[in-house]
Amino acid sequence: MYFDLHYRYWYHFMEQFGLFLYTNSYFLEFCREPGGMNEYLNEALMQFFYLPHVASVCLASLLGLITVSAHLFFRRCGYLLSALWSILPCFLFWIYPPETVAIPLSMLTGILAVVGYTYSPRNNWRYAYAAGILVTCYLLATPAHFLAAILLSFYEFKSASKSKYMAVTIYIGGSMLLPLIAMRTLFVVPMEEAFFSKYLYHPEYPQPGSFRLFWLAFPLVATLSVLLQKWQPKVGHKLVISFVILTGGIIAGIAYGGNALEQTYRYDYYARNSQWQKIVDHAEQQAVNDQNALIYVNLALSHTNQLSNKQFDFRQAGVDGLIPKDPVTRVDLITASEVAWQIGHINSSQRYAFVGVLSSERRVQPRLMKRLVETYLVNEEYKAAEKYITILEASLFYKDWANEKRQYLNSETDGKTPWIVQKRAVNVTTDNPFDPAKALPNALAYLLDDHPGNKAAIEYTMAYVLLYKDLGAFMQYMQTAKGFYKTLPVHYQEAICLFYAAVQPDPEAFKTFKIDKAVYDRFIGFCNAAGNSQELLKKQFGNTYYYYAQFENMPNQEQL
Repeated sequence: MYFDLHYRYWYHFMEQFGLFLYTNSYFLEFCREPGGMNEYLNEALMQFFYLPHVASVCLASLLGLITVSAHLFFRRCGYLLSALWSILPCFLFWIYPPETVAIPLSMLTGILAVVGYTYSPRNNWRYAYAAGILVTCYLLATPAHFLAAILLSFYEFKSASKSKYMAVTIYIGGSMLLPLIAMRTLFVVPMEEAFFSKYLYHPEYPQPGSFRLFWLAFPLVATLSVLLQKWQPKVGHKLVISFVILTGGIIAGIAYGGNALEQTYRYDYYARNSQWQKIVDHAEQQAVNDQNALIYVNLALSHTNQLSNKQFDFRQAGVDGLIPKDPVTRVDLITASEVAWQIGHINSSQRYAFVGVLSSERRVQPRLMKRLVETYLVNEEYKAAEKYITILEASLFYKDWANEKRQYLNSETDGKTPWIVQKRAVNVTTDNPFDPAKALPNALAYLLDDHPGNKAAIEYTMAYVLLYKDLGAFMQYMQTAKGFYKTLPVHYQEAICLFYAAVQPDPEAFKTFKIDKAVYDRFIGFCNAAGNSQELLKKQFGNTYYYYAQFENMPNQEQL
């Protein structure tokens, strides 16, 4: 329940950074890496995070198995602890939710292997079994062998064997030597990858501090078990206390936990499924609390033809609320590609998507790979499009989309496809040197020079000049914009009223624009109430352009 309430859309988002392929070469690739099988299983499970609620069920099941296995291990060691001790390390996953299930899978592998060891005969053969455990855990699920070695040591430490100290030394030392031996004999990999696998270590994505906490949690609990064992008869069976603490922790987690970017991830999920109205509906009910979420809201307003009517229903943040500034993060590259695609800057959309794929930890990103296919089809680069179509066809949830796009790999078919024809009609035809993420107004100006009929580009341009209160530029673009509408959008009418009332009084020119009586009367009401407090005016006129122009601070401006 906790993961489903607070991280449902985050795991939908993270699903995009893996791509499980049903090919032999894909399987063999993982066989050639330490910990490859753990990652293969991780990718196999993660592909189903595309579906609702699967991520939370999967994580809850894995954490439950880890807890039960750990509790069984402690019992086999003779530590009569309550189940609370076994579940405490799993609370770390509440505090630091993992991006994938690779770490829980690896931990579960190590603990299960050691539980099996505790049932082995107490003779010299158990040392051979321990060696097999360490090697298998390393090859299949590194760094599970480190956890297995530490837990094996705790189990041996509790035994009456005279050789227990030697066994502990061999287990810990062997687990440290295994990666060094493997990188000299089996795998040609850097040392960090040999120790942690390239799937849990990446030079461009430093390991967070939580990574070490996960692996140290159970050894720390085992250490506390040893230190507190003389009090076990008194506290070992306090089930009521354990239940109260556990229940309280769950309630507190559900009530106060959460992901600060969950709104952005929710909107990203809606966007990837073209559910643009859902973004608008949710934003109208919940305050927009993140810049990327605001970008999605404005983009959704553009897709649903509401940007010029509802832009100021939401608190704006200048150009940063229209497109990410110099995108480098995962979210920024996706949103930048979406905005560039919408305004018709096809090559920029392609560039952001390409960088997003290459910079992802696993060098795949099916969401952006789909966008690459679309941009290549628009630009008639059929060989490049076919490359990504072939990759996506080998997946479970993207193969139908890829099969449908394969029919467009020729000029005769795609030249008759409505969405391709539409994008080609607004694509850049001259050399446009401006990156929308760095110089949005200039990039938009070049787009409009090429295609004055690009409605999305003119609406983003108008949104920009209104945000920066440049009513002179607004009126210049108004000559182009008014041709798109039978009735001018509300915000445009409000800006026209303000321009002719405060900037350039000209009753005759004002009459040439058809201003709705309701809009005009509301503007007059605002002027008459100008002496009231800002709080009162906000309640009455907070979603109007003239309230924004009067009271909201203007963000840093890029020159148009």
